[in-house]
Amino acid sequence: MSIRLNRERKVLFMDEAGAATAAGNPAHCCQTMTDALTNDCEIHADEPFECADMLFSYSDKFDEYGLIVHDGGSAVILIDFCPFCGTRLPSSRRDDWFDEVEALGFSDFDDPAIPTKYATSAWRLDNLKKTD
Repeated sequence: MSIRLNRERKVLFMDEAGAATAAGNPAHCCQTMTDALTNDCEIHADEPFECADMLFSYSDKFDEYGLIVHDGGSAVILIDFCPFCGTRLPSSRRDDWFDEVEALGFSDFDDPAIPTKYATSAWRLDNLKKTD
């Protein structure tokens, strides 16, 4: 993806194995979005970015939705509204993730010593529980 589109965005490539699954968020904005995020391709079951039929992705870790760029990698173009029902989608938590991991003292965001909760939505759900 062109840097011109996201000059200020920190980059961490999406986990291709779980990028386009609806399992992490059973309460998407509408059933059509849930269906669009469900990878039922037998050929590309473990590689949603390789499947030409997969058009949308959801990152459970960052709580962000995107259009898959079929360029051989795991690039997405983030979207702010559901193209099916028009609902405003949640704001990305990507910057919060980087802030928290940096606060833990990590500068290599692929460091295997980063706590496992940061590989999923657990980190942001823990923060929600703390504010309740």
